[in-house]
Amino acid sequence: MTEAAPHVEFIIGEEKRLADIVCRAEIEPLLRSVLKLGITRAGLLDEDELPLVVLENGSVEVSQGNRLHQRLPILVEGEPKGTLVLEAIGPVPGFEALARLVHDTLQLTVTNNLKRMLTTEVHTSVVQESYEQLVSTNRRLMESERRYRNLAHDLEKKVEERTTALQQAYNRMLQQEKLAAVGQLAAGMAHEINTPLGFVRSNLHSFAKYQERLSLMLALYRGLLEQGAPAAAICQQTEQRWKELKLDFVLTDSVLLLEQSLEGADRIARIVSELKGFAHLDGMEEQPMDLRHELEQLLAGLAPHFPPNTRLMAELSPLPPLVCRVPLMVQAFANILDNALKSRSEGLELTVRAMADTERLAVEIGDNGCGIPPENLTRVFEPFFTTREVGQGSGMGLTVAREAIVSSGGTIEVRSKPTLGTSVTISFPLSAPVNE
Repeated sequence: MTEAAPHVEFIIGEEKRLADIVCRAEIEPLLRSVLKLGITRAGLLDEDELPLVVLENGSVEVSQGNRLHQRLPILVEGEPKGTLVLEAIGPVPGFEALARLVHDTLQLTVTNNLKRMLTTEVHTSVVQESYEQLVSTNRRLMESERRYRNLAHDLEKKVEERTTALQQAYNRMLQQEKLAAVGQLAAGMAHEINTPLGFVRSNLHSFAKYQERLSLMLALYRGLLEQGAPAAAICQQTEQRWKELKLDFVLTDSVLLLEQSLEGADRIARIVSELKGFAHLDGMEEQPMDLRHELEQLLAGLAPHFPPNTRLMAELSPLPPLVCRVPLMVQAFANILDNALKSRSEGLELTVRAMADTERLAVEIGDNGCGIPPENLTRVFEPFFTTREVGQGSGMGLTVAREAIVSSGGTIEVRSKPTLGTSVTISFPLSAPVNE
């Protein structure tokens, strides 16, 4: 049995009650919506048949018809842990289908919550295990240091041997850096992807409910037409039903839901694109690029995203062709400009200069934004390092930019002072061969 086995067994075998998995705030809005459709009583009971949430519709009279009743089990890991109870005074059109829809929605909520809880526990376990490994490694390093001090007479030789070994290891790491960074990105981007994915899924659930209302409205139209109802009666009944279903709101909100979902999908696509570009998975060939033209196109495309009262000062001299992987280089400058645009909410002064002499081609991008604290300035090229709020940045922008620039034989330098702004200088030797 491995060392990890006891921890895995603890996570999977832990008993979880329904009340630990789903809360009243998640259940009550759904049940309140059900009451508006003619249901007189809706509730969710736990594994002991005790009510978690029970709501009743006092506006429906008990004497209106036969009593309809549905009890559907809520499963947790294949075992019943609760019961959905729906009651109505018939007739209620589509009562069983409505009950099944509510049950499926609650079941999906419970399943997703359970998965999220298990994922959190696994993540906590991995962090703890990593910490223990670090402690163990630190102990070994301290023991090594003690032994080296005891061998002070041979210290210089051992340091030289150790330095040589570290240099060899570093050279090997340079060859594996991109692949390793991609692996880190796959783990580090989990939250970045799950955030837009979460509200996309939520929006789609809401849109499904709206679709059901539209289906009810269409069914009413069809029924009245098949019955040959007079035009006046059709207008009266459909107008009343339209208001009951709140279809004006449904149509308006549906557009917003789809727009938000598309934005979330676009964000996920951008994260995947950054990962793909960083790993150079496209196998793009190098070719000459007109850097001045590309910068002009970038500035024109980014203009709608300039903060209010932005002042752009562009000094773009004619430049010799730059041989590079064009899409990656364009993405590099787009990432640098994007950072500058987000450095200030208004009153931005953005400076873009491009120049060349017989030996070098240089581009300088400066802003008067918030600047970078000295303790963070040395970390700006680290993968996943970002000072923005969760969901506002992946921490890969400057990392991707540096990889594209260095792979074309160039250099990138960042200078910044807090509250005064940031300046990024990119330089390429015109006669130097391209690094592979």
